[in-house]
Amino acid sequence: MRPLSNSQIRFPGVSTRSLRSRWVAGAAVLAATALGAAACSGDSATIQPAPDAGAGVPTILATTGIWADVVANVACGGLAEVEPIIPVGGDPHGYEPSLQDRARMESAALVVANGLLLEEGLEDTLEAVEESGTPVLYFAETMDTIPFASADAHADDAHTEDDDHDEHEGHDHDDEAHEDDH
Repeated sequence: MRPLSNSQIRFPGVSTRSLRSRWVAGAAVLAATALGAAACSGDSATIQPAPDAGAGVPTILATTGIWADVVANVACGGLAEVEPIIPVGGDPHGYEPSLQDRARMESAALVVANGLLLEEGLEDTLEAVEESGTPVLYFAETMDTIPFASADAHADDAHTEDDDHDEHEGHDHDDEAHEDDH
């Protein structure tokens, strides 16, 4: 019996894109877990709280609620307060930060972002915050990403004006015998 190649392995009801998305999400969670484990292995006395942190713990801001949740789950048992920048239900692709958002980011101990243009409206602010001295961690930079083909790759597959879907060989709509059926 010959071994199967990767192209022959199929999972019913699961697309290849879905598997890739799950793999990327799993890799991101592993990267976040590794980040958390590295943070937990250090001396907790070296963690500096943000200037306005109420309980004396550093504030970590994450661009999205999803990343805030991931970071909070690996934040070493409450050693940091984790908050999202983009409000729940906000669109990360089109969110424009306010001056208050920028001030929060500049006073945070760390800002966590996805990267890869997910938070496109935050790019300039994230860059400025990083230049002001606040560390910004882009998760996309911590892993190898899977390149996706551009939308133009299938441009030649589109139907042309010469495609005539009304012509069916052996099927004539003008046939008098079938007039009752129409």
